[in-house]
Amino acid sequence: MIKWLLFDKDGTLLKFDETWSEISLVMIDRFVEQYQIDNKQALQEKLGYVNDRFLSSGILASGTLSDIIDVFSEYAPTIDKKEIEKWTVKISKDLISEYKPETIVIEGLIETLTAFKDKKYNIGIITSDDIDGTERFIKDAKVEHLIDEKITASINGYQKPNPKMVEKFYEKWNVAPDEIAIIGDTPTDIQMGKNAHFKVVVGVLSGTGDKADLTGADYIYKDINEFYLKEEEWNK
Repeated sequence: MIKWLLFDKDGTLLKFDETWSEISLVMIDRFVEQYQIDNKQALQEKLGYVNDRFLSSGILASGTLSDIIDVFSEYAPTIDKKEIEKWTVKISKDLISEYKPETIVIEGLIETLTAFKDKKYNIGIITSDDIDGTERFIKDAKVEHLIDEKITASINGYQKPNPKMVEKFYEKWNVAPDEIAIIGDTPTDIQMGKNAHFKVVVGVLSGTGDKADLTGADYIYKDINEFYLKEEEWNK
């Protein structure tokens, strides 16, 4: 019996807003300018921006700021990594302040999460974002009363798809993998579910991934609303 629903954030609960896309590309531009990087296209592709689109499995779509820092360091090997880390963290915060990306949630978010809570499901967010970004989303989306747990890359040092990311969650809530469903829009989310041996692994098409990207999911739905409507299918 499924007791916990672990939702990815970006692309699953939150629409992948064009503003965030622009911020990612501007960050790359400023890095190239700051450190005189020669091959901008190769850098973009390494980060998962290929042929003018964000790859669902790419770092920009499903990775962390730490992943971006690692790639930046690779392309600027003569610069101390701590300097690059400091610069990247600062430029990320500056760009968020400059562009003020809007929190655009998946249509029906509050109603669907409320319906799940009414059915006594526990709800968690599992994301590659840090705790600050996750809490900002929860506040902006007005779902504080609906979220029981936040599992982020910054809390214990692990990130999707490493199953160690959920070990403390298991201990805190006395929950087992066969009581969990994970819902996400990228191959990383699907692999997380497989690596952690969750009972149900669900892909949704509301983010950057398409059906081909979500191969391996037990079920694929249009979005979290269809996931709710199909409850009898995935929680037998």
